[in-house]
Amino acid sequence: MIRLSDGHAIAVLRFDRLGNQRIHRLSAGTAISAASIPGSDPEFGYPELARLLRRLGVTDQDANEKDARELFRRMVFNILMDNTDDHEKNHSLLVLDPFGLRKMRLAPAYDVLPTNSGQGYLEFICGDDARDSTLQNAMSQCDAFGLSAKEAALEVVGVIEVVNTWQSHFDAAGVSVADIESLQQRIDGDVLLSQRAQFDPERFSNVPKKKSTKNPFS
Repeated sequence: MIRLSDGHAIAVLRFDRLGNQRIHRLSAGTAISAASIPGSDPEFGYPELARLLRRLGVTDQDANEKDARELFRRMVFNILMDNTDDHEKNHSLLVLDPFGLRKMRLAPAYDVLPTNSGQGYLEFICGDDARDSTLQNAMSQCDAFGLSAKEAALEVVGVIEVVNTWQSHFDAAGVSVADIESLQQRIDGDVLLSQRAQFDPERFSNVPKKKSTKNPFS
């Protein structure tokens, strides 16, 4: 926060700047639209963005595969934290070398917060059940992220462990008791809490890797 003569301003450290150099940024909506067949309706969703990353992402040290895995974690986190404002402009890609290979990286996460809506669906498509805000839906197209069912289930468990500590994080960040109690009705409500409590990674331990109907490298 910066105090001004007649108010305050917020100074934000931008992720699309490197010193004085501007890093070209594309919203997920723009990137998916540009990569879609002309005349077709783009499929704005996590699986499609993951396929795009795997196909056009930076391949050095498997960065594109790591970015796709990170995107899967973000999807699961948004489901469990009731972040239902995860539209195509709230995900971005960075073009690190616009005059070279024009390969992309997943930008840092931003505008991530619980909306306390309890509407039961996200803005970005998650899987076979479109925008339904469920772990089952998140798991349904884990192959698009380059993950086997077993690998994806372990990622879900990791996110659940983090979400289970949300109240202590919010308290440490200065969120008021009243706001935490209000958010608790959603985040720790029957619908979302039961998904965290009942998720069993063993169900997916012997599931063969699903062959995707969409090849991200074609």
